[in-house]
Amino acid sequence: MIEPNMAFGTGNHETTTMMIEAILSEEIKDKVILDMGCGTGILAILASRLGAAGGTAIDIDEWAYNGTKENTDRNGISNIAIFRGDASLLGSQVYDIVFANIQRNVILNDLPAYQAVLKKGGGMWLSGFYTRDLDAIKSRALENGLTFRRMIEKNNWVAALFSKD
Repeated sequence: MIEPNMAFGTGNHETTTMMIEAILSEEIKDKVILDMGCGTGILAILASRLGAAGGTAIDIDEWAYNGTKENTDRNGISNIAIFRGDASLLGSQVYDIVFANIQRNVILNDLPAYQAVLKKGGGMWLSGFYTRDLDAIKSRALENGLTFRRMIEKNNWVAALFSKD
């Protein structure tokens, strides 16, 4: 059960739908996940419900932060730490899978921080940008030692998977 309040992430937008598809396509059980730009917390909640060992959800917006706290409580999720802020909050914790459904410019800026906390062999799903932005995202990922694996596209929106080999 997700109460959107004023946050993004009800599951109706193409990017959220694709990220849900991505989570459902991954082996989530016992993985530690990071949900950057968590909005309502929908991705972290889904990952937890699918057996993730735990993880972190971060959003810069106060509505999103409060909404994620309410939604995790509403869904009985206790293994996701929730923070209000940006990529500067990322420290020494490492993650098996990173989800970032934000927007092009934030992804391009913060991708090095996401890569730094991704475990070797881990996967990073990025969304919140258009098909025309994929080359720039791929280039930035390659600069940061990530390999493009595949993508999902819906109505000119993209979700792309990268790995840290």
